[in-house]
Amino acid sequence: MTSRIRRWFLNRSLNGKLVLVFSLPFLFLLLVTALILEDFDRFERAAARTMRSIHIRNQAVGYMDLLLAMQNGFRGFLITGDRQFLTPYTESKEDIDLAGLEFARLVQYSPSQAQRDRVAKVQSLARQLIQEKELVLARMEAGESNAGMVYIKSGRGRELADTILSLLREIQTESSLIIKARQAATDSERTQLLNAIVGGTLLTLLLTGLGVVVVARSVTKPMSSLAKAALEIGESRYATFQDTGRQDEVGALSRSMEEMQRRLVPAERLAALTRIATSIAHDLRTPLVGVERGLQGLQYAAGDRLTPDAQRLLGDLHTGARLAVGIVQDILDLYRQAYGDLPLSYARFTLDTVVREAIDLMKTEVVDRQLSVAVDAPPVSISADQRRLFRVLVNLLDNAIKNSPAGGGIWVRVAVQGEGPDRRAVVAVEDEGRGLDPAALETLFEPNRPASTPTRGGTGLGLYLCRLIIAAHQGTITAQNRPGGGARFTFDIPVEVHHVDQASDRGRPAPV
Repeated sequence: MTSRIRRWFLNRSLNGKLVLVFSLPFLFLLLVTALILEDFDRFERAAARTMRSIHIRNQAVGYMDLLLAMQNGFRGFLITGDRQFLTPYTESKEDIDLAGLEFARLVQYSPSQAQRDRVAKVQSLARQLIQEKELVLARMEAGESNAGMVYIKSGRGRELADTILSLLREIQTESSLIIKARQAATDSERTQLLNAIVGGTLLTLLLTGLGVVVVARSVTKPMSSLAKAALEIGESRYATFQDTGRQDEVGALSRSMEEMQRRLVPAERLAALTRIATSIAHDLRTPLVGVERGLQGLQYAAGDRLTPDAQRLLGDLHTGARLAVGIVQDILDLYRQAYGDLPLSYARFTLDTVVREAIDLMKTEVVDRQLSVAVDAPPVSISADQRRLFRVLVNLLDNAIKNSPAGGGIWVRVAVQGEGPDRRAVVAVEDEGRGLDPAALETLFEPNRPASTPTRGGTGLGLYLCRLIIAAHQGTITAQNRPGGGARFTFDIPVEVHHVDQASDRGRPAPV
């Protein structure tokens, strides 16, 4: 069970681990907060009950004072006959009624039923005592002067008053006990509240710290292993990766490094083959250039002395030689770019002339496939590397020719956008072929794109070289499908270049 939980945790992403680790202390903090709020509410209720018991005790004392004042005033009037004693009696009698109502309200929620019964009995006896006293006063007013002394001698009033006082003392005593118990409960609630706050804070910090340690160990330990593996790979030793089965970032990095190690040997072999191929291309370039120039000279020298078939054959040979020289030059350019160096030789020329020269070079293939080539290229004078732009146009035309159906059409359009020093020359090559796979558009100009990408067949290095050359000119190249079918390749470069040395530019190609 523990290993399953550990495996499940390790397969979470780093963000998932952090969310999980910090959510547990957060949930715990919410729980502690809820408990604290509940304790605080209980603390408040206990404090309120304690204060109510204090009010009940004070009310009992006040009721005693009112009862004694009423008794003394009534007794003083009966003994002396002085009506001044009736004033405190009357005031106390009226206040006793109000005090009784307040008493009943205070003990309404008392935990002691006996206390509530005592208060009810006090109210009843007090009303009975007041009624008897009022009856005695009424009889005295009616002429029975000895009614007061008879009432005093009977002891009835003192007996009721003593009973009421006894009940009030019991209420006072019980209230004091309740106050002590509730104060003890309040102190206990306060202690629990403080313990919950301190304990909750410490446990939250402890859980957070443990979570951080767990996440750190789940990342730092594998990263140390990966660093060791990288060192072994750098020393040409075989490294093992133990965390490739994990589904988090560490697992992805481990699988990537394992795949990198798997590809390193073929990559080193490929680098050696590339150096050999470049050396061969360099050796072939000189004789191929000699053949191309010899065929060009033979064309000029022979003139009209050859039959039309011979002239056509000689032209095809010259075209093939030029294409072979271009392919060799492409290989050398790719080799230079691999080492971060693709020098440009800037010159001033008209772009439409280069366009027509590229079309003329591909004329044999155009005729063989019975294609029509429409050119919309007004004279545009630009500063660029003429030879390399010529290679870009040849590659794009070759791409369009091989993708076009027999009898189809190809369009080459040249335009200028912008004004002043920000003007850019825009060239578009369109065909009526089957178009491009939308899923492959992002990798179309990459050197290692899948061979199934629907372009001309071949290696696909031609489009990659186009991207490098246009990027070296601070331009962009894009590909898209035409609305009516086929593909459209468009590139743009600055018309004027002010930041390079016209003799030799060693600028590096920029991203496209």
